[in-house]
Amino acid sequence: MPFESKLVGQEDAVNLLDTILPDPPHLFLSGGYGSGKTTLINEFLKAYYAPHGISIKDCEWTLWLSSEQDRGIHCIRQSVAEFVRHSSARAGVYRFIVVDDADSLPMISQQALRRPMETHSHTTRFIFVSRHGTDLIQPLKSRCLHIELDMISPHILVKHFCKEIGYPTLDISPSAIAIFMSLAQTPTEIKNICQILCRVYGTKTGPIASEDVINLFASPSFSLCLELLRAYVKKDRQQMMLTFLDIWTTGISYEDFLHELTSSVFQLGILPPSINQDIHQLILKGWISFAQGKTHSLDLMRLFFIEDSRDAV
Repeated sequence: MPFESKLVGQEDAVNLLDTILPDPPHLFLSGGYGSGKTTLINEFLKAYYAPHGISIKDCEWTLWLSSEQDRGIHCIRQSVAEFVRHSSARAGVYRFIVVDDADSLPMISQQALRRPMETHSHTTRFIFVSRHGTDLIQPLKSRCLHIELDMISPHILVKHFCKEIGYPTLDISPSAIAIFMSLAQTPTEIKNICQILCRVYGTKTGPIASEDVINLFASPSFSLCLELLRAYVKKDRQQMMLTFLDIWTTGISYEDFLHELTSSVFQLGILPPSINQDIHQLILKGWISFAQGKTHSLDLMRLFFIEDSRDAV
């Protein structure tokens, strides 16, 4: 039975894993956040164990060492030692030790895994998962098949999900994709956003614009913060004042306001370096003011208008 995956754009990695499925070596998967490393490992282990009727959740067959656990050398030695002490219950079927987030594994703890990898390689296989190919020490990396996962373009993911949902011709503008990519953390969340967009705008004529996405997903304060920054760039003091009044009627806190401003900067597009630096310095001063306990709405308003009046002199 061939190994198949639901991941988009990782065909080379899937084909390689399919080739080694009958007799897998130690593995090291690396790739950026959201590239599908953990998903691919879960799918691979399910495919490997399926013919033998074994569940990947069976602690007798799979040991998961995640970042939520103590990564110290004593914990690693004890957990691994207890696991490898038992021989495989079925000849020719490997047991697996999965080290997720290997980049958070201290070097001394990595060094402690070298001997178990060598001594128990006839019964046990290690799988390391990390963001960067340099996160694993060379003695471990040299004993693994290293698979680097590519980061998939958001445009490819959106096109794939819209087609899968049943709206292959839905036109989503690049600016709209940029908006909801700032909201989504994983491919699953991107798919969920695509489902909502397809249901709401599936019959829309013309491309889905960034304003359409903001209206669906962003809080009122996000739209207002974006409007405020645009007025700040244009030095439109009257519009800034009106927008300030609208923002504070939403009841947003000072801290949330600063978070919204930080997110809004990325939606302004490409700005001249001087203006971009000016905005980031403004937000930084806002955080300094917050750390000093100056959290009244007038404090941030004063920050904006003092900066603006200084530039006008």
